[in-house]
Amino acid sequence: MLLQEYEEKEVELRVFYFLGLIYCMAIFSQKDEKTKIDYRNYNKERPNRNVPFTLPNDLKKKIALFFEKTGLQSGSLDFILNKEGKYIFLEVNPSGQFGWVSSNCNFYIEKNIALALENYHSKHGFNKNL
Repeated sequence: MLLQEYEEKEVELRVFYFLGLIYCMAIFSQKDEKTKIDYRNYNKERPNRNVPFTLPNDLKKKIALFFEKTGLQSGSLDFILNKEGKYIFLEVNPSGQFGWVSSNCNFYIEKNIALALENYHSKHGFNKNL
């Protein structure tokens, strides 16, 4: 079993990766006692603030390399940015959700997925009768 030590966080990050595209949302959960340790302990009365976040280029390259090496084409990754400015990887979910990241940050991820699939099918053929 692998366990992650508790880290004081500046912010939690949800990253969605799809065919080389990287979308990142910051989740400001650290100031709410209910969500301080994990944003998934949702506070429906006072939801966390969620905003677009720009990752450093070296981390983007590492994420892309991770997906290349694992053979995954999409997935959600969770990180913590700690008080010292260090990015700490928590997990990857190969079938991770992207809807709330897209809607909170106006990323229109679903549109980009549709365009990528349309492009793929136009290059590789697509049987519309299926």
